[in-house]
Amino acid sequence: MKSKSLAILLLLYSFSFSITAQQVFWASKVLEFSSENIVPFQPSANRANQILGKPNVLPQFVASGLAWQPAFKTLDSEEFIKVSFDTTIAIQQISIAKNFGEAAIEKIIAFDSLMQAHVLFQQIDTLQAPEKGEMFNIILPKKTSFSVFGIGIYINKRKYSELIQLDAIGISTLENPVQANIHVAQDAPIEVMRENLGKGVNSRHQEFAPVISSDGNTLYFTRNYISLFGKQKDQDVWFSKLNESKEWTKAKNIGVPINTKDKNAVFAISTDGTEMLLMNKYHKNGRLSSGISRSFKNGGAWTFPEEVKIDNYYNQSPNAEFTLSADGNIMIMSIQRKNAVGKRDLYVSFKKSNSTWTEPKSLGKTVNSIEHEMTPFIAADTKTLYFSTRGFPGFGDNDIFKSQRLDDTWTNWSEPENLGEAINTPYWDGYFTLPASGEFAYVCSFNENNKEDIFKLTLPKKVQPDPVVIISGNVLSTTDKQSIASTIMMIPRNATLKSEQRTYEPANGNFKFILPLHEVVDFVPVAKGYLGISETIDLTNVKSYREINKDLYLLPLEIGNKGILNSLTFQQGDAKLQASAMRDLDRIIQVMNEFPDLEILFEGHTDNQGDFQLNLQLSEDRVNAVKKYITSQGIAPNRITTKGWGQTRPVASNATEERRRLNRRVEFTITKK
Repeated sequence: MKSKSLAILLLLYSFSFSITAQQVFWASKVLEFSSENIVPFQPSANRANQILGKPNVLPQFVASGLAWQPAFKTLDSEEFIKVSFDTTIAIQQISIAKNFGEAAIEKIIAFDSLMQAHVLFQQIDTLQAPEKGEMFNIILPKKTSFSVFGIGIYINKRKYSELIQLDAIGISTLENPVQANIHVAQDAPIEVMRENLGKGVNSRHQEFAPVISSDGNTLYFTRNYISLFGKQKDQDVWFSKLNESKEWTKAKNIGVPINTKDKNAVFAISTDGTEMLLMNKYHKNGRLSSGISRSFKNGGAWTFPEEVKIDNYYNQSPNAEFTLSADGNIMIMSIQRKNAVGKRDLYVSFKKSNSTWTEPKSLGKTVNSIEHEMTPFIAADTKTLYFSTRGFPGFGDNDIFKSQRLDDTWTNWSEPENLGEAINTPYWDGYFTLPASGEFAYVCSFNENNKEDIFKLTLPKKVQPDPVVIISGNVLSTTDKQSIASTIMMIPRNATLKSEQRTYEPANGNFKFILPLHEVVDFVPVAKGYLGISETIDLTNVKSYREINKDLYLLPLEIGNKGILNSLTFQQGDAKLQASAMRDLDRIIQVMNEFPDLEILFEGHTDNQGDFQLNLQLSEDRVNAVKKYITSQGIAPNRITTKGWGQTRPVASNATEERRRLNRRVEFTITKK
């Protein structure tokens, strides 16, 4: 039997943007509903199950596919929805997230565990329906005398043009009104210095899609050129460089072959600045088609863009964005596919050995919503993902969110966090991009004239992604210090960090690698006719962002040329070869196999600790260990000669252990070619 209507206190509260812990139980199951609005090509938008869980839209006052919207087929049709909860409790408050529409909530009924109905709210004639989204809170004078299993919401409208969207239904024992919360990052800044990049970059036209180089010195972006008569004329890729005064120079059109008569845009730039990811497939006849391409820097010019091939790639949206990880092996894209959670979702693709890419894989429902997830950017730490969406509660239209990668699958992510009101505006925000330092961000937003411009944000340290190190330099000959085109291998000592390989072309400038802190890595240049000298970079004690310049060297395979095997350092009093030394010796073995007449002299040295004669013997033992390893791999013994010098030829002071370690070394000399 239905109980009499309870006396109620109806509170229609505006929103607070603060984050507070609230013991609210949100609907977990739809029991019954009258109708649902069908959105073409968006099978999950506005369906009844969109009302489940916590609010997705509020405090934004916008129409959204993330909320249930009844069909309202006739003016007098009664629309309703009934939901249940995982927790059955006596309640004092019902909270309904109404994000859009003017139609009124007419009645609210609670169902007990026996499914008996209890009217908790009945709309009266003098109460006007609200005209915009809100958290519609019904606070009862006291807790219900029964435990609430479910809630039924009944809706009416006064005219055909009205509609309503309900995003969530919650119950609680709280006496204070439930607020619509935005999941703001705990480290979100309260204030951010926001600077329009000015006339060097921004113009009276639309500037968007900024892409900053890893060193922060070059900004690429897309300019949508509008004629004086308001007609769109062209969309090209432009770039600007940071001068010595830290000001952006007047932007230049990047020119052909990247820019054509059709729409052009840049998505990403590689860590070393030599590869650019571009919108569309380029055809030799000058036409473009849907897809993506890449162009390589050759000296000062960019090559004709070639297609980037992705297994089973298709995109049901006319728009897309892409981003690359610092090592160039991971691509995250914003596209729309058959298995999309909503509209455009975020997907990941992995680079294969033949430079093609794996089939896009969804990042999952934690990151993707019923709305567009767009403008993705992977920070240099390869763990922090930034993107733009209005699929989660925010401060305006699209806001910028961040999520942390939780494992190596690239499909397991933390709950997206809003970057806060200091970064996000009441308008559309997107294209968040960072240099490796993380000190500044570049973002696309609307200026005071309601036109898209590019802004620079100075970020406090607590907001920045995990710090990294940029290793850069040139590859030089040991004899004349001339630059040599080569391949550079980065080999980590830590097995969890993946090796990387880059091509170095002197005409394109320095090589660049981005590395996480606290790692030890070996760099080895490789070129035909040369022997690479390995260099070890120890970042164990590095605690913040740094830029390290380190040139690498190649020894020409000519008689008399001499080098030091930097990896062949030993523990004091020990002749045992380390794993890093064996990798260097493997490369020597490879060169000796390529040049069958090549002969090498290895000379061993020690520090000055201990007995002179014992050190002499130790130096001989060390080079003999080298010879033994090389000959065990099939190299004839007569091609290797050895000499031990003990402590007689130091290259550094023996005053500290760090300096003594440099003296415990092996040198080599080409004796025959």
